[in-house]
Amino acid sequence: MKLYIVRHGIAVPRGTPGLKDDDRMLTEEGMDKTRRAAAGLCALKITPDVLLSSPLPRAAQTAEILLEALGKRIKLRTIPALAPSGAREDLYRDIRSYSKKLESLMIVGHQPYLGEVAGQIAFGSPDHYIELKKGGACAIELQEVRTIPKGIMIWLLTPGILRRIAGRHGAEEFPAADE
Repeated sequence: MKLYIVRHGIAVPRGTPGLKDDDRMLTEEGMDKTRRAAAGLCALKITPDVLLSSPLPRAAQTAEILLEALGKRIKLRTIPALAPSGAREDLYRDIRSYSKKLESLMIVGHQPYLGEVAGQIAFGSPDHYIELKKGGACAIELQEVRTIPKGIMIWLLTPGILRRIAGRHGAEEFPAADE
């Protein structure tokens, strides 16, 4: 199974007066850049069977943008394990539950959590942290899905590269996904 890991897009800055960190949403720039990065994933023909998202608004908005780009038929589930306070063990249990049913799974969440997950799966330890930029993504081919999944990193792309891929494929804006 392929595991796609996507960090949420640019959000309202941490420490914005009157706004709790957990309530931060994507900015207009964040939504625009996320749409264009999603178009890059679309150009790469990434079509996960299921998309798991953190419940926080900035990740949920990113997941919705990804669904719009990649296909409304993709099943979306919000799981607490992808929140910044989530437990990797719970996420790995969710990944295991899909491993025999799906060809690909996409998760959307936050740093440093996602970087630790990617490092642990691809390189054997969360100390081998992967830096995912806001709106960036990586792909891991899972080889084992035991207590802690193990796999091989296939690619790691910044949002800027994803946007360039979209532009080269004439996909600055994505087509209607279900056509």
